[in-house]
Amino acid sequence: MTARAMLSIGLVCALGLAFNIYMALNNAGGWGVDFNQFYSAGKLAGTGRLYDWDALSKLEAERGQTVPTGRLPVVAYGVKLEGWMPYRTAQLVWLAASMVALALFALAWPGVNRVLMAAALVWSMPAALLLIYGQDTPFWLLWVAAGLWLLERGSPRLAGAVFALCLCKYHLAAGIPILLIAQKRWSALASACATGAVLVAACFALEGWRWPSQYWAVFRILSPAAFRMPNLHGIAYWTPWPVPAEIALFLAMAALLWMVCRRVSNVGLAGAAAVAAGLLMGRHGYANDGALLLPLLVFTVQRTSVPGWLKCWALLLLTPATSILLSSQSPWAGQLPVVCFVVTALVMELKQSAGFDRVDRPAGLSRIA
Repeated sequence: MTARAMLSIGLVCALGLAFNIYMALNNAGGWGVDFNQFYSAGKLAGTGRLYDWDALSKLEAERGQTVPTGRLPVVAYGVKLEGWMPYRTAQLVWLAASMVALALFALAWPGVNRVLMAAALVWSMPAALLLIYGQDTPFWLLWVAAGLWLLERGSPRLAGAVFALCLCKYHLAAGIPILLIAQKRWSALASACATGAVLVAACFALEGWRWPSQYWAVFRILSPAAFRMPNLHGIAYWTPWPVPAEIALFLAMAALLWMVCRRVSNVGLAGAAAVAAGLLMGRHGYANDGALLLPLLVFTVQRTSVPGWLKCWALLLLTPATSILLSSQSPWAGQLPVVCFVVTALVMELKQSAGFDRVDRPAGLSRIA
């Protein structure tokens, strides 16, 4: 790489980082709102009162906005160590760990151009929002990247165990089992199911036998503002029959992802498709969860076989425009580009893989079959 190219890339990354730092400084009201939830829930985990809204809101109110927790008992217990620290110290530790998780996610994802991924990450407003809010999505992305990395290196059982850690945001993980089933990765699937079963059993040990009904009571109020969600649930909101529309769209998306994963042998690309489809199929997600699109967007930009117009679309989604539109008075203007891009990218990949059997190696990538 020439010195001019390195300087240009550094400038692009610096501009993106500066923009997101500016946004962080101007979003002080939302700083740590989700971390406050995790910190408080960690204190209650294992007491049998995790979903006691009176107890949780009292703890959260000491430090700001109150938010019901949608995390399973074993996940909340996993951050209990944070609850033993002073709040500001714990918040800084969480922020540092989240930044490391995002960096490792970018480095570990198989097949992506690391330079492009770094530029996409520092420009990503969703990634910045994850850090601002103190969300746990950076760790979710790390578990997926690590699982794919292990799959590529021939360790399916360990990969499955790592995939099971995506239980922290299970609603975004619908695409992962579809990927494993479509590619007949039975060892990874069995390991994920076994590890997941152990984690769910631990929930009963921590919170008692009544936690599912308590959790369900909280779960029903966890998804306000569906009209701002960049997923199928958000799109269906605008239709006359939202529930049937969402079910039909979900089944169509699952079928499309299954067909793509059947044909794509590149683990990183298949994983990118599964994660992006999972964002669409999950019923709870906002602008910050748009970070799940990063691998698919980078693959779209870096591959020579992708049409120029689709690359431009991907580059547009890497800008803050979508996140801003989702928060505007016309959120559908942000929803449609996201949903339509994922569907179009998967259809184009399916079409290409069905019509060609060739090596696509713009940057040393694996064969696409």
